[in-house]
Amino acid sequence: MVFLKKEADLSASAVKKVSGFQISKDANFYKGIGLTVVLAIIATLLAPLPGLAVMGSLTVAMLIGIFWRATLGLPTAYTKGIQFSARSLLRAAIILTGVRLNFGLVAANGLQVLLLDLLLIIFGISFIPWLAHKLGLKPSLGFLMAVGQSICGASAVGAAASLRKDATDEDVSLAVALCGIVGTLGVLFFAFANSVLGWQGHFYALISGSTLHEIAQVVAAGPIGGPGSADFSLIVKLTRVMLLAPVMLILAFIFAARAGKQNAATGSKQIPIPWFVLGFLIVGGLNSLGLFPKDLASLILQIATFLFAMAMSGMGLMVNLAVVRKTGLRALGVATLSFAIFIGVSLLLTSLLGLG
Repeated sequence: MVFLKKEADLSASAVKKVSGFQISKDANFYKGIGLTVVLAIIATLLAPLPGLAVMGSLTVAMLIGIFWRATLGLPTAYTKGIQFSARSLLRAAIILTGVRLNFGLVAANGLQVLLLDLLLIIFGISFIPWLAHKLGLKPSLGFLMAVGQSICGASAVGAAASLRKDATDEDVSLAVALCGIVGTLGVLFFAFANSVLGWQGHFYALISGSTLHEIAQVVAAGPIGGPGSADFSLIVKLTRVMLLAPVMLILAFIFAARAGKQNAATGSKQIPIPWFVLGFLIVGGLNSLGLFPKDLASLILQIATFLFAMAMSGMGLMVNLAVVRKTGLRALGVATLSFAIFIGVSLLLTSLLGLG
């Protein structure tokens, strides 16, 4: 009887292993996922409100998750479900977000815009980690902040986190939160730049679209620049989003090359290629070919946004504020300085490329 019981336990254990993670014998795994669903719904309802609309539902979801854990706590048994939302669902959301891409639209607006965005990304990923290190931040946090600033905010941070084995949940959450906070300040800055500095039209769209972190921030800031500015700033921003996939793949091979000696010593040949980014490109390619009807594309994007909100609420729930407090203010200062420098470089490149 004992033997039969052990065999039954082993069989049950084997059945509960799904996609590389162990589902808890009770409902706690699903309760963890369910909690992220609830917080994502709350974030979706709150995001359109004045003051929160600029931040977008992703940052709102992250902040709600942080607030929930800080005030109500988090049962340890929920951790696996929350991690599933924060990691696995994040990758699914990134793949589906490819439906935003339209390579033909980007090509029609000239290679100069593509070159501007590419040069800014190269500068940001090269310079911001160095600046963050000099100002006392961890290399992993500096790297995530650089990717968030340079490409597309929270989704880029989530994609880049898979490349850094030393990136903690606190690093990811803080980097995402900074994209929301500094980007929101950025929208206010562009309102000032329009009224006081006279930035308008095509020029305004180039600078705002090439520097703001999140698409929601570009959508909020774009119309300030006058007629036509909203559409063109979004195109500039979506060009940066399009570059997420190739940049992540290049970074994956760079990290693999740096770890080459260690891999050779241990016999490991693993390369941290973020395969979900390829899915992002495939979905973007299919959309560029017109294979997604407008209504279907809209539905896919809504699903992706909600999955992102679940992932961000999960990241927020994993944040230990005691850890974040140690570097939060310094990181905010570095992120704000980085954004200011990024605007300056965008202005310089716009002038050099004759785009202004």
